[in-house]
Amino acid sequence: MKFKKRKRRSLWIDVAFSSAIMAMIAIALLLIFNTSNGFMSASPNKSTNKAKEEPKSEVLINSSDSNFAGIKIVTETTNDPKQPFAIQYPQSEYDEFNGRILAYIDQWKSRYLESSHKGQDSDTKELNISFETVQNQSGNYSFAILAAISTSESDIDSEIRTFRIQPETGKEIKMADLVGNDVEKLKRTAKVVRDHIYQNPKFKDVLIPENVWGPTEPLWRNYQNFALTDQSVLFYYGAGVFTEESEGPVTVEVPLEKLNPFLAADYQVEVTEKQVGKKVALTFDDGPDPKSTVRILETLEKYDAKATFFMLGSRVEYYPEIAQQVAVAGHELGNHSWNHPSLTKLPDKKLYDEVQGTTDIIKQVTGEPATVFRPPYGAENERVRAITNLPVVLWDVDTLDWKHHNPQKLLAKVKANTRNGSIILMHDIHKSTADGLDSVLAYLQSQGYTFVTVSELESY
Repeated sequence: MKFKKRKRRSLWIDVAFSSAIMAMIAIALLLIFNTSNGFMSASPNKSTNKAKEEPKSEVLINSSDSNFAGIKIVTETTNDPKQPFAIQYPQSEYDEFNGRILAYIDQWKSRYLESSHKGQDSDTKELNISFETVQNQSGNYSFAILAAISTSESDIDSEIRTFRIQPETGKEIKMADLVGNDVEKLKRTAKVVRDHIYQNPKFKDVLIPENVWGPTEPLWRNYQNFALTDQSVLFYYGAGVFTEESEGPVTVEVPLEKLNPFLAADYQVEVTEKQVGKKVALTFDDGPDPKSTVRILETLEKYDAKATFFMLGSRVEYYPEIAQQVAVAGHELGNHSWNHPSLTKLPDKKLYDEVQGTTDIIKQVTGEPATVFRPPYGAENERVRAITNLPVVLWDVDTLDWKHHNPQKLLAKVKANTRNGSIILMHDIHKSTADGLDSVLAYLQSQGYTFVTVSELESY
């Protein structure tokens, strides 16, 4: 058998094939080495990254007992340096009350965190919420919570919000409870609060009179931010609400004695005669009158009583000598407009003339200024307040002498409604009032009252 001779392979093919094999081995070794080296270096890199990571922020919450029965103090803090906060708030055994508190706290937390998302970060940025507790003699608690977000030393957004509770029942205390859910008593309360603001010395140079009316208007919603102490009611208003200053919330403290006539019995403060005495302010409108006013002056002198006369400018002009007698006798002079219109219905120019004309004629005739103002019909608003620029004085005892013209009914009204600090409304143009005044003063004196002007009466 013949075998066919195999053709010998070229040498360069073997060399090329061997080189390819060697290259593949080298690449494989290189990949193995790099992969191994990567695994070896992964551990220290991971460790380094962990070292650079900031600790996870935590909110720490703890609860502790307070000095008030049934109330705990909850404290929340965080270790987040970019969004620090320190929060304290009260906690009771009643879920409804706690829910109202937490809802308010969450509002401020959300506002605080939203300010960060809007690029308002600052090295001094912080949220602080704290509270103060006061307990009234009735046993009720009031919590005044102060919340503040500071983004710099001078830029602080702050607010005071109050929450009140009966600790035995968990019931929320509202202004309606204080005044017996009586709208008329709310109006009288609003009058006292408003006058207290107008006459407060600390507001003397910064008060914007026309801004006071809105926040103090007798609406229930305007009188929910308050705290009740043993001796006063604290009303809280926002920064810059009725003053030129806006450095923080404003607190107006009104003594309970001033509000006593309008408060429900459970909230009245006891005032003994030895402490302050019993005072009443007698006021007379619509004069002067050449007959009745003269007789009233004689009766007042008999009882060594001082009163306040709210005069009409037109009658002062017509009976100047009677106005002079009132001033010489030492009674207080009040402005009651020129012609007795409803001032709230007048345009500004007419309103100004009614008030300023009376102020001018009283000063011209008596040499003494009018120190108080009473709007006809008790009709007032922010325009009237701004233009009068005098304390506005209303009343809490309306004798209705203008209606019944009966001396016996005059006395009956006084007996039924007068209490310590009352302002009694009468008119010195009616003969029946002059006839019945002696009996009125004799009765009040027998009850231990002294007679003062409204400016001397602390509760007007």
